[in-house]
Amino acid sequence: MTERKGSLTRRKALLAGGAVIAGGLGGCADTGEQAETSEYGESDPMVTHERFGKGATSLTYQTSTFYTPIESESDQPAAAPALKTQHEEWAENHPDYRIEVEYPAFGEWKNNLLTSAAAGNASDGSTLDSKWVADFYEYLQPMNDYVTDIDDFFPFVRETAMRDGDLLAAWKYTGCRCLYYRQDILDTYNDGDPPTTWEELLTVGQDIVENEDMDAYMFQSSTALANLPYFWSSGGTLIDDEGAPVLDRSENRQALVAALGFIQDLVDTGVTPQRVASIEEVEALPREGRAGNLAMFVGNNDQIERNLKNPIEQADDIPDDRWQRWKVAKIPRPTDGEHTTGVGGWTEGTFIEGDSGEAAAMKEFIAKFVEPEAMGRYCEAAALLPTRESVFNDSDLYDPDTPYQDRFREFLQDGVARPARPIYSTIESEYVVAIENVVTGQSDPESAADAMIANVNEEYEAS
Repeated sequence: MTERKGSLTRRKALLAGGAVIAGGLGGCADTGEQAETSEYGESDPMVTHERFGKGATSLTYQTSTFYTPIESESDQPAAAPALKTQHEEWAENHPDYRIEVEYPAFGEWKNNLLTSAAAGNASDGSTLDSKWVADFYEYLQPMNDYVTDIDDFFPFVRETAMRDGDLLAAWKYTGCRCLYYRQDILDTYNDGDPPTTWEELLTVGQDIVENEDMDAYMFQSSTALANLPYFWSSGGTLIDDEGAPVLDRSENRQALVAALGFIQDLVDTGVTPQRVASIEEVEALPREGRAGNLAMFVGNNDQIERNLKNPIEQADDIPDDRWQRWKVAKIPRPTDGEHTTGVGGWTEGTFIEGDSGEAAAMKEFIAKFVEPEAMGRYCEAAALLPTRESVFNDSDLYDPDTPYQDRFREFLQDGVARPARPIYSTIESEYVVAIENVVTGQSDPESAADAMIANVNEEYEAS
């Protein structure tokens, strides 16, 4: 665990320097310690894009412009008011503190923050992608005394964000992958039921391709998380408790070959066209669905609202209710396997040791993101999924005008998070390569699996 090293941090040095200057300008001859006073007055807003609170003691925090509380600055303006309310509540309860906010360039953010944390001078708090959390385990500070009812979080949250009984990251929202399907098409070819197994999907898909002028089933081949459910549902495990890859174990290799074999069957039977290898844009599949060219696809939970409902309702030449043909279901699994879905989302964490003063103020700021009321308010505004089960139960906290929230909650019970370990980035990229090689016919499933395993192990051993 780390505390900022050295006798005087850069932030505290600036504060001390500012106090000296203020004292000199004020003509103060007293050489004793001076109490810090805020430079902000009654007329200054409590929360701005770059500052939360008006207290004299400054804390530092890094986040994304998706999470600014100011609508005009936000990449997600619908959610900004909820965040503003949340930050104002914190500021009112912590009048001695203010948070100075930085919005780092995304491509440099993680590595720079990790370097700073290793050197002992990370920002006091930061937003973290859930898949970054493992890289920061040794630096993040426990939140147990600040976050209530940890057992209320979905299992995948506790598995990823906790270590040795300590909650190290506040996972503020999530999403999941699911099967989108055209109800009217499935009414004709499968008695109205979505396929639940691979065998059923292949059978129904071939019937659709043979009788309809559309593709039966598609997935985003460039995204590992959309395709890992095939592997997980086959009983596969990517890493062990120490973070080492275990794909070379017989049961995991078998699961990987099975997943890649299913993808090969999809292409060989024509259920999925070979051009799936070029699908990179997340909006591509719902766009094909809106155009009537696709019967089923794997997509993110938010796409029913963002990519189906809203565009259809806004189109002048399409009936407003056309989006209602689309329903959601669990991703098909092997006949003897369990349903799984990949989950993601973003978290918050702090790097300050202790439970008083600045440390307590920052931990209480971080904890507010996962308070049920704040979480419900934010997720409802942003059409995201809460990570607390109880928030789904309370319509006063969370009642979004978004289709299928109850189904998504059901899917989250089967949620599997990306392993929060450094080797996952290599596993992710190698899995995408293996899928592409199988889809394009460059490799058979066994050869693609063995190449992936060898490359992952080589990278792990070299790290």
